[in-house]
Amino acid sequence: MNDRYLQAGLKSNPFIAAPMTGPPSETFVSRGLPDPPTSGENTLIQVIGEQGYGKSTHIHYWRSLQDGPYHYIPKRPYRQRWVQPPVEAVTYGDEIDRMPKPLRLRWFQRLSKLNATLIIGTHKDLEPIARKAGFTTVTTHHLEPMNKETFSRVVQRRLDFSSAQNGQPVFTFSETDLDYIFSESGGVPREADAVCHRLLAERLT
Repeated sequence: MNDRYLQAGLKSNPFIAAPMTGPPSETFVSRGLPDPPTSGENTLIQVIGEQGYGKSTHIHYWRSLQDGPYHYIPKRPYRQRWVQPPVEAVTYGDEIDRMPKPLRLRWFQRLSKLNATLIIGTHKDLEPIARKAGFTTVTTHHLEPMNKETFSRVVQRRLDFSSAQNGQPVFTFSETDLDYIFSESGGVPREADAVCHRLLAERLT
């Protein structure tokens, strides 16, 4: 543990790039998206957004509420994109636009025949292929950068979650700091994490 963070009431810098430990619900802040339907709905729910906008955060949060297998498509190596995806009543996927088209169509068809609920993150609208595969319902959510209010709640939630609970007051950013972080990041969650990480380290030097 780092003494400078403990003196600020924190276990560590909560804005590290690596995923935080603990249930996603502990740090999740709603951005207005409704919870997905349960299994047996023959439904695709797709969350569309640019890199770093929070698609994966929502997928993992929903998965904490309703368990199911999770399938991630990496950028490389390319052969990993051909790994056979899971098929269950509720199935989750991320970066699904990277999946090869023939495999994606077969996967969607198998899930549709099962009347499954598929919940995915993607950069591209996959409704046409989902309809072709037989999904009767497609729900699309578009993620945009956070507004200032949501951004401030996310930052504070992360700080509170990392409280060392050692009797020290938990560090908080000033309004001036928050204005600066929001301006620098444009409200994009991943960019905000990077600026918060750097600024917190500077404040505690």
